[in-house]
Amino acid sequence: MKNRWTRSLTLQLLGVAAIVAALNLLVAPLSWRIDITQEQLYSLSPGTQKIAEELKHPVTLKLYFSSSAAGVPLQYKSYGQRVREVLAEYQRLNPDKISLRVFDPKPDSDEELWADKYGLKGADLGNGSRFFLGLAGQSEERERALPFLDPRSESSLEYDLSELILRLQSEVKPKLGLISSLPVLGSEPDAMARLSGAQPRGPWAVFGELSRAYEIEPIEAGAPIEDDITLLMVLHPKQLSDAAQYRIEQYLLKGGKLMVFVDPHARADQVAQQMGQMGQAVTAASDLPKLFEAWGVDYNAAQILGDLDRAAQVNAGGAAVPFALWQTLGIEAINQEMPPTKGLEKMLVVEPGGFRLTENSPLSLEPLLSASDKAGLVDSTLLRYMGPLQLNQKVETAPKPLYLAALLKGKPKSAFDQVPDFGDQPAPGPHLAQAQQSVFILLVADVDFLFDRFAVDAFNLLGQTIVQPKNDNLGFFLNLTEFFSGADELMSIRSRGRFSRPFERFEALEQAASQRYQQAEAELNAELQQVQAKLAELDRQQGPQSAGLSAEQLAEVQQFRDKEKETKGELRQIRKLLRQGIESEITWLTLLNLLLVPMGLVGFSVWVYRRRFKRGF
Repeated sequence: MKNRWTRSLTLQLLGVAAIVAALNLLVAPLSWRIDITQEQLYSLSPGTQKIAEELKHPVTLKLYFSSSAAGVPLQYKSYGQRVREVLAEYQRLNPDKISLRVFDPKPDSDEELWADKYGLKGADLGNGSRFFLGLAGQSEERERALPFLDPRSESSLEYDLSELILRLQSEVKPKLGLISSLPVLGSEPDAMARLSGAQPRGPWAVFGELSRAYEIEPIEAGAPIEDDITLLMVLHPKQLSDAAQYRIEQYLLKGGKLMVFVDPHARADQVAQQMGQMGQAVTAASDLPKLFEAWGVDYNAAQILGDLDRAAQVNAGGAAVPFALWQTLGIEAINQEMPPTKGLEKMLVVEPGGFRLTENSPLSLEPLLSASDKAGLVDSTLLRYMGPLQLNQKVETAPKPLYLAALLKGKPKSAFDQVPDFGDQPAPGPHLAQAQQSVFILLVADVDFLFDRFAVDAFNLLGQTIVQPKNDNLGFFLNLTEFFSGADELMSIRSRGRFSRPFERFEALEQAASQRYQQAEAELNAELQQVQAKLAELDRQQGPQSAGLSAEQLAEVQQFRDKEKETKGELRQIRKLLRQGIESEITWLTLLNLLLVPMGLVGFSVWVYRRRFKRGF
């Protein structure tokens, strides 16, 4: 009986193994998948489907993927296969207009030569060969390429592919006019900075991305704005003259599309000044006072928005503490009903402004980024004298809601009763006293969210610089630009969501511990101030003739030191408990992920076997 049972079990296991192997061989060539992610991250979006179905001209996609190259990390080969599968799905959407060709460029081959001609970046493997994972697209006489597809940028893969196809259909790029006081398109250091070793800097990553889809035309403040400008972007306008503001306004009143980004305290501005990329400036704040007054926008360029509910974690004194003037915006702060922001989940804003509309404003407001009901405005000058915890205490809840970004719509009147003096330059055509039709204005009260330091991570991969978003800041900006320029198909792809999901339980633990840390440190600071006041009072009582500290003063100092030591011990214990709690939860979740499914399969197999054993063989 035992031998019979053993032989039967062995035969069953061998049969199962044979079936699994056969299924793997049969299914391997296929690219069938079931996407069970919350936001269908691995399914082509409606925007991509629309782009593919409405192609006017045939498109040829050429994937150069070194699948046979030796010495390449498995991660890149697996991602290359993933890219190939996604491109096959594109082809299936419109096989009459989309053709796909896949090449394996070996050393000194014609395929390698063509990859170089298309500008694809082959990573040197050090053995005389190069690894390619790039895409070239052709449509009629137009060519575009994605030089290198990196797995760490998988979240933007579909967007990059669809953007390439869409731009292949367009004969000319839309023109974006840019008025900016920041070196967002790159800069050369001044003479003094060059002496200290400063190097030229390239464009901000977000504008490098933007230049792929738009022809960016820099416009000097106050210079004429040509009629062929599809979209006007005013970024960090500092002390613009009436003539410059008038040109911006008249462009808008004629029906132009306008995006405005202001900031009460732009750290990117300060960095640019320190690196000799800008002339001397008296302020890091920006404003459009004449236009804001005419539009009924209540914004103070000398005040920073603080939000106690959305405080970001910053390093202060060697410990992470919440800072209300830096904010992490989650889905509760991002309008999920508007196309440009739908699907965005996490942004970082740094010392932003806050605004609202006045009661007599001629515009309506559709919020995009909103402050919480625990937000208020703080004087920007306090940044010079106070640390994060002290500034948190200065945040007082505002009586009315405040916004960080909004879409404004309406028929505003001109802010100027008469045309300003333009000197030798021509005035911008006949004066318009009011918009003849509804106009749209995007207003964002932060600039730093676009700065590389806060928006992206840049790293070197085999000699190539790869940029990876830290958050949804870049997506938010590109969504809005595409929304204003009419490319809503691309916007629906950009907003699909994130491939990495946060551990919300861990974040809650960290937030709770941070609050305890903040409270303990605030108590310590308060006690320090009381002791210092007491010491000053004792010093005045002794008079200027006294030397050294009295016994009472020494006792006060010793008492404070003992209390300080005790409090620091409590803070260390808080952090220790926090780490223990998080590590414990990570351990349990890891065990569940590793063991739950296998244990379930084993249990199911045992149950099936016992039922069969009871019935006999």
